[in-house]
Amino acid sequence: MGGLDPFFAPASVAVVGASRRASSVGHAVLRNLIDGFDGAIYPVNPKGGEILGLRAYESLSAIGAPVDLIVVAIPPRFIPDVIAEAGRIGCRAAIVISAGFAEMGADGRALQRRMVEAARAAGVRIIGPNCLGVIRPGRGLNASFGTEAPPAGSIGLLSQSGALITGIVSYARVERFGLSAAVSLGDKADVADDDVIRWLGADDETSCVALYTEAFPRPRAVYDAMREVAAVKPVVALKGGATDAGARAASSHTGSLAGSAAAYAAAFAQAGVQQARSIGEFLAWARALASQPPAPGPRIAIVTNAGGPGVLCADEASRHGLVLATLSDATRAALDEVLPAVWSHNNPIDVIGDATPERYRDALNIVGRAPEVDGVIVVMTVQAMTRPAAVADAIVDAVRDPGWSKPVCSSFLGLVGTDVGSKLDAAGIPELHVPELAVSAMGALARRGAWLARTPAPARDWPDLPPPDHARARRLLAEARERGQRHLDLSLAREVLASAGLRYNGSGIADGEDAAVALAERIGYPVVVKLISPDVVHKSDVGGVVLDVVDADGVRAACASIRERVAAHQPGARITGFTVEEMVSGTEIIVGMSRDAGFGPVMMVGIGGVFVEVYRDVAFRLVPLSRRDALDMIGEIRAQALLDGARGRPRLDRDELAEVVWRISALVEACPDIAELDVNPLVITGDGLVAIDARVVLAEPAPGAVTGSATSTPA
Repeated sequence: MGGLDPFFAPASVAVVGASRRASSVGHAVLRNLIDGFDGAIYPVNPKGGEILGLRAYESLSAIGAPVDLIVVAIPPRFIPDVIAEAGRIGCRAAIVISAGFAEMGADGRALQRRMVEAARAAGVRIIGPNCLGVIRPGRGLNASFGTEAPPAGSIGLLSQSGALITGIVSYARVERFGLSAAVSLGDKADVADDDVIRWLGADDETSCVALYTEAFPRPRAVYDAMREVAAVKPVVALKGGATDAGARAASSHTGSLAGSAAAYAAAFAQAGVQQARSIGEFLAWARALASQPPAPGPRIAIVTNAGGPGVLCADEASRHGLVLATLSDATRAALDEVLPAVWSHNNPIDVIGDATPERYRDALNIVGRAPEVDGVIVVMTVQAMTRPAAVADAIVDAVRDPGWSKPVCSSFLGLVGTDVGSKLDAAGIPELHVPELAVSAMGALARRGAWLARTPAPARDWPDLPPPDHARARRLLAEARERGQRHLDLSLAREVLASAGLRYNGSGIADGEDAAVALAERIGYPVVVKLISPDVVHKSDVGGVVLDVVDADGVRAACASIRERVAAHQPGARITGFTVEEMVSGTEIIVGMSRDAGFGPVMMVGIGGVFVEVYRDVAFRLVPLSRRDALDMIGEIRAQALLDGARGRPRLDRDELAEVVWRISALVEACPDIAELDVNPLVITGDGLVAIDARVVLAEPAPGAVTGSATSTPA
């Protein structure tokens, strides 16, 4: 199938379904095209005649001239034939605005398949159906039924929601920022997110890609496209409609936490895409990333004529990973020369309420050259002596000075939609309507700088960790299948994870109390006694774990207690034995994997133990992942102080944990039969990481597959 250029740079456009009725979609599309497009425009209506001063043609074939793009707004049952006709006249692009396809149930899905089959046979690409259309402001192309077009700019917007585009367009007209393109994808029957992301990535008019989605029809393809484009251009995403229903059916801790929202967040983070939490952040970040250079670090200076907004900016900075730059003696001395004696003498730099344009300019000239500052936030509040337009000009002058070297964001409180803000936006300085958004936008610039500065994490030699043996892991999994196990018992799960090269605490398997005592004597007290059962997924939930057992009597009592508790909590569960393990103490973490229906394997790392689903202090990435990705995951854990040895605890070697995460991800790649797994807890000790417990769940067998003579255990 062809490329997307005809959607964005057509020489001629036909509107199939053009209408004389002013309230119709076809009429609105035609009117929008006439308002700005300087190419040939062909209304198509079976009645012919004239519409909005243009000759109307009875059919596409009747036009008799080349048509690059058709916009279709007719009843859906006629559209497959129109697409076929477009192919016959040499048109290769169709925007199908009409609804009534897959969203309407089985009949609609069948009609959509017919339309796509017709398009493939004819060599026609389709955007839609059920979409707003395409806008290319710099080319005067508004092939949509929106009420207005945005200013031309450098933000490439693609959205699953047409209504969101119309809202953003209205906001852009008020706030005076521009778009390079706006693409409503609708039901994504053919052209989807990955196609448009790649096109915008190669588009010279686009500096930043802004994506709104509810679901990707081709998640892995979109992930690949985002990763490619984010390497050369910033990409911002806003995700709506997240549902974690699939997670509720999972049996591992990782599976219960790694729902749809987590998988999308992992894909965005790993691809270098910044995921916004709101429309305000989405637009603020896109505006800053499209117009400003990345920040080389997190240190910001705030220049303000009001103390309160400066304090709010300082508060917001920490929420976005920013810090207030500590002003050097040289910077303070230079500011003393140009500011009143009562200036704040600190950061935020309060230039006082009566600040003149010259005072702003002079202060900015100094902080713009200060080596201790990575980015600048400029805030102005309107007071009786303030000259907002002149202050805006002064800011522009300062930033355009050859000595200026910092990204800058601004906020002029109370001047939304005025010419003052447009002066700054026209100069490439995003002016946000509240200071917190300016700080948030600077945070996006700092994260972009950090992403571009990332370097690969080199592999390290870990002599204590044996080399992976994936062939052995596959044999063990096949044996589990033969025995009818989907939820591997503890001993077998430990063997599978050990084949990836994980280091475990000393342990053994006992079939009864006497054997358990003998094992404990050999391992040395204190020990842990655990249940082995193919029917129990979470041992702690049924009383299947007894800690800190100090003698033989305690081992016997622990085995008896486990039998009683399992009988009480899960009657009928088989008890095939006990694991006796060396007691290991330290900070507990978790490493795990579950498979997302769209993205495939998703790795998780975070604070572990029995309360992992309570604390939810975890991070996710897709498989395959690099050691750099693993380190990034570890860095997202909120309890960093705990990992660093708070209150005398052992300190985590992050490289070692990254190695473990990477090894498990490689195991998952090599063994696609693994549906879910947990290593929990993985304990941080003074001698490194020690795995204590493991859980491995196999994929459901294919319908009709033979799974061994034993009865499969329930999921």
